[in-house]
Amino acid sequence: MILYLANAFLLWSLCVAQLNEVSQPISLQTLNLGDSATIECYIKSLMTTKVWYKVTTGRKLQLVASFHSFFNRIVYADEFKHGYSVQSDRIDHHLFIAATSWDDVGTYFCGVMKLNDIHFGSGTFLMLKGAKMISDSVVQQPESQSVQSGDSVTLSCSVHSGQCPAEHISVMWLKNSDHSAPEMIYAPGNENNTCQMVSGETTCIYNLPMRSFSPEDAGIYHCVLTSCGQILFGNGTTITNRETVLKPLEVSPAVTALMLSNIILGIVVLILVWTLCKTRRNNSADSGSSGGDQTNDAIIYASVSSAHRNLIRRQGTEKHTGDSVVYSNIRFSESNREVSS
Repeated sequence: MILYLANAFLLWSLCVAQLNEVSQPISLQTLNLGDSATIECYIKSLMTTKVWYKVTTGRKLQLVASFHSFFNRIVYADEFKHGYSVQSDRIDHHLFIAATSWDDVGTYFCGVMKLNDIHFGSGTFLMLKGAKMISDSVVQQPESQSVQSGDSVTLSCSVHSGQCPAEHISVMWLKNSDHSAPEMIYAPGNENNTCQMVSGETTCIYNLPMRSFSPEDAGIYHCVLTSCGQILFGNGTTITNRETVLKPLEVSPAVTALMLSNIILGIVVLILVWTLCKTRRNNSADSGSSGGDQTNDAIIYASVSSAHRNLIRRQGTEKHTGDSVVYSNIRFSESNREVSS
């Protein structure tokens, strides 16, 4: 029975975990140095333990605080016991910073613990601006580039510093686009990131490789450098999506000549068919005229034949006198004239 209840509880926990929703609506928050900060987080979950984590600009993961709703208790890490507070209720789990300093710069993630896993929100990057910006020069190359879908591109960011050694410089990338919220990108380290010292000045080059580019990757990319505790921004690189342009179809001269000959042949055939139809139409008209004349002749012949028959029918009696024959009462009608003998 106990084993059954344990399995049921495990299944219930997994189902709840799938329905959990952690939302951090603000992905980039910029404040003046010394301002108070409120980093919003909304958690819809029946799980009892909620947490806050910070990823520093040097890519260090730090636990800020954990909240246990069952005991109604908040536990802060040693580095965040002063100046940090968490306001937690049924859904809201906001993190407050009383007075921001350069050490507070980083990305803050709220999450909910589910057994051995933590389900995090999308994160909020806290950035400060103030008068303590050092005069290092940050240059990004190229300034703009058009990339076709599926291609690869590498963004470059170089920093020239005479005050801060290379081991105290770290970099991340900030992406801004019209169709999505700002996004922080932590580029993986690779051998192409190099630093060298020339004439007492340190020059570091940081690369962001992008493989299999898609239209969603378009935007403005700023490299964000942490140099001896200060935040430096690059001038930005604009990446646009280049549409695939279909090349015009190339036709060989032989194919062109064949197409033209077929067109000319078709025109000639049409002319011949039209001429033939016209000739047959004229022949039909001539045949009709000849038939009319024959009809008139037949009428004339019929009239003559009729007159001849009348003449025969109107013959009178014959009288034979010797060798002579006398016809009497012969009546022949022609134009209303009568002849008697």
